[in-house]
Amino acid sequence: MRPRLLLCGRCLARRRPFTTSAPFANALQHAPPPPDAGYARLTNRGLISITGADSSTFLQGLITQNMLVANDPAKPTRQTGAYTAFLNSQGRILNDAFIYPLPNPEDKSADPEWLIEIDKNEVPVLLKHLKKHKLRAKLKLRALEDGERTIWSSWKNQSQPRWAAYNLESESAAISPFSPSSSIVGCIDTRAPGFGSRLITPGAEDLRSHFPEESQLAGSERDSPRFSREASLPLESNMDMALAIDFRKGCYVGQELTIRTHHTGVVRKRILPVQLYTEDVPSTDGLRYDSSVKLAAPPPGTNITKAGGRRGRSAGKFLNGVGNIGLALCRLEMMTDIALTGEGTQYTPDSEFKLSWTTEAGQPTEVKVKAFVPSWTRDFILNGGARKPTPRPVISERAREFVEQLDEEEAQKRTD
Repeated sequence: MRPRLLLCGRCLARRRPFTTSAPFANALQHAPPPPDAGYARLTNRGLISITGADSSTFLQGLITQNMLVANDPAKPTRQTGAYTAFLNSQGRILNDAFIYPLPNPEDKSADPEWLIEIDKNEVPVLLKHLKKHKLRAKLKLRALEDGERTIWSSWKNQSQPRWAAYNLESESAAISPFSPSSSIVGCIDTRAPGFGSRLITPGAEDLRSHFPEESQLAGSERDSPRFSREASLPLESNMDMALAIDFRKGCYVGQELTIRTHHTGVVRKRILPVQLYTEDVPSTDGLRYDSSVKLAAPPPGTNITKAGGRRGRSAGKFLNGVGNIGLALCRLEMMTDIALTGEGTQYTPDSEFKLSWTTEAGQPTEVKVKAFVPSWTRDFILNGGARKPTPRPVISERAREFVEQLDEEEAQKRTD
């Protein structure tokens, strides 16, 4: 059974976690929990089109994901969407992104075309980065206008929709459930269990106009989380756990630090869900969002320190949140019971940590913070992380089962 996601990604998305480019209001919006099934138009996301004979090899040298099936130059390029990142030369995240292959059913010999989905405010920055590396590559770059295509997040009872199964193929060719004449693309959002799927649809119509069978789902317009540009490291941001990095591929911009950190086998800091409180210590059985709790909002980047005694080493940094929950970059051996080395952990069950800052009015403010390690994060770290990845055939088997189930249902509809 899939582990239950106690930290709601939809709630966090309302407050733009990880971001430093948007103004941060001290008054928090207390969002109600999202429905178990639904979809959201992501209004703060933009798209860049890359078209041309060299587009696939061009991306291969710039992103953490592998554009080649089975890491073999003799094999075709990937035919599915995926989560990935563009890094700067120091190995820090320039942009996290989703990439999607755009099919051309009318001309199968046409040059490949890719769509890159990133934060809308970062589109000019990434375009500049891409043009700097273009040199003489045979490709065209352009930012899509509003209304050309629409970006959606879709989730259904924390399960992966069958139509997204084609994203899970391994060495086999991608199997898309969409019509050959369809220009809809999508992929599973692998950042955490329960995040559902991404969809890119043509035009500005509602998602239900493309999927009438999902008309019972509730829709909305939301923002989507993003990383602090050129401040976050991919492994500390759990991008290895999100299947956004292929450690077997060849060179790409920012690879050196990423690979070196991976081969050490120790990532001392990771982004974790945290709970904010002032009085009662949160229960250890899981993170809980409470819309009735009213807390001052710590500014993004506020240092986390140990409560009580003299000020010591920073235990991490608060990134962003909504109400009494948030995300923080936490030093694992200080804020959690996870021991990364034989030296053990500095954490004890009665350890308390705090966030201290001064408001714009000059008033000193303080709240306490407790980190939680989701079960899938703990399993990933304790089982060796990306150094012992899930075998590809297992993922391929999941895809095959999804597609077979879809075929059976379609056959049943035709007989009925």
